[in-house]
Amino acid sequence: MSGGDHISGPTLMILPSGGPADPPGSEPETVATIQALLDGITAHAAWSVPIHDEAGEILDFEIRAVSPDARDIHGRTGKDLLGMRAFGAYSPADDSPLREVYLRVLETGEPEDIPQYVHTETTEGVPHRSTYTLRVARVHGGLLVTWTHDDEEERIAARLANTERLGNLGWGRWNLVTGEVEWSDQLYRMHRRDPADGPLDLEQYRGITHPEDLALVDQAVTAFGDGGTSYEYELRVLVGDEYRVIRNVAEVSRDAAGRPVEIYGLMQDVTDWRHTTHQLADARQRLEEESRLAAELQHIIMPAQEDVLSLPALRVAVRYDAAETAPLGGDWYQAIPLSDDEALLAVGDVAGSGLAAAAAMAKLRHAITGLAFADQAPDRILVTLNRLLRRIRPDVLATAVVARFRAKDRTLTFTHAGHPPMLLVRGSQVHRLLQPGVLLGVFDDVSYSAAQVRLQPDDLVVMFTDGLIELPGRDLFEGLNLLGESIAEAVRAAPADRLAAVMSVLVPSNTSDDTCMLVAHLRPDSPEVS
Repeated sequence: MSGGDHISGPTLMILPSGGPADPPGSEPETVATIQALLDGITAHAAWSVPIHDEAGEILDFEIRAVSPDARDIHGRTGKDLLGMRAFGAYSPADDSPLREVYLRVLETGEPEDIPQYVHTETTEGVPHRSTYTLRVARVHGGLLVTWTHDDEEERIAARLANTERLGNLGWGRWNLVTGEVEWSDQLYRMHRRDPADGPLDLEQYRGITHPEDLALVDQAVTAFGDGGTSYEYELRVLVGDEYRVIRNVAEVSRDAAGRPVEIYGLMQDVTDWRHTTHQLADARQRLEEESRLAAELQHIIMPAQEDVLSLPALRVAVRYDAAETAPLGGDWYQAIPLSDDEALLAVGDVAGSGLAAAAAMAKLRHAITGLAFADQAPDRILVTLNRLLRRIRPDVLATAVVARFRAKDRTLTFTHAGHPPMLLVRGSQVHRLLQPGVLLGVFDDVSYSAAQVRLQPDDLVVMFTDGLIELPGRDLFEGLNLLGESIAEAVRAAPADRLAAVMSVLVPSNTSDDTCMLVAHLRPDSPEVS
């Protein structure tokens, strides 16, 4: 039967007629008049004439004039409907009132309405239902049929079908008295079952349930028998050649005596969700394990140093602050005595985080220690570190500041490889010390030069990685200025312990990056050097 949404269209041509076989009322003048009337309306309307067999019996009704906006269930509009036959093109069901109404109206001339006429079309084995309200009237020996598409019900059904499809869920109903079972279309799809084979009853459903999950079904049955009204559980059912995880929310209705009479179940295939959940749980466990191992490795490589270190003529405080998001980073420090008169002070930063950065950091930290004990100067140490990094990790870059302190003349010899400046705190003034050099790991062959400064008693030297001054959207030099101001303010207060005062203001700006800080204090009682 015809019906559909409003679609505008051009004025339509009528089907040629008027031959000897045309039924009464279908003369060209009549058809043209009716078509002209239909051209002026926006309703879904068509005028049909009866088609007779040789014995005079009415076989069907053929559309001879149609409104421009008329639309049928197949999406044909306007003139595309001309020549269509009411019963041949749309095949109403045997119990449909459509044929009787058409014949009765044609005979009596009394118009009739058909409210909520349901027409069903089957596509790829899936039935699609559309609901119409029709009015049939006799006009010039034919039938004028107008219709409206009751699309609200269809929209609701479509939304429900889409919800079931998107959520991969469906519903089923099992009548415990009559044995009747009903499944929604999506439930058939979930179980890859042909609707022609019908739904599974409760015993058949047990047959596809994983043997280990049958106890869950029995628990649900027991719960319903004990007076429960709803039950929720998950079980594995055999779908094709694999087991799928089906989440079932079942509800039971009872008769006046309290006996279960019908079970209604909402089922959802959660196999993919559960697989994803397990993957996430495994990933979370791996991350937790890696985080624990990272913390242990970080502690092994750079153990926490709470006490102030005592080096030749120096008091040294160090601190490592791990990043909040990546506890295993590439920042490192080293502060060790090389002899009774000399000490090594160094801070470095390997780009990136994780095990790769930590491994490269460990190699550099241990290498610098060995090179310092081999009496290499800071500039030669950086040359060797660069060669080492290019050999073991050519894809990794690093920065470093290396200094060698000699107590007998209070000389600090230092050099940088792409690293932020050191700060020299003398009295209440903060000075920057920088001997610039290229980053480690950029080129195979590089050279560095060293600079020297003679420290005075009570001087402090501050070394750090960029996490101390770096902040997204802020220039590094601005961060360096702010750090210098904070240190100057701390020492102007004339604290009893200048080392502790400076360490207290070293607060990392970027908590998403790890940070190393080293502050060396030349003891105030250090002898003067001529």
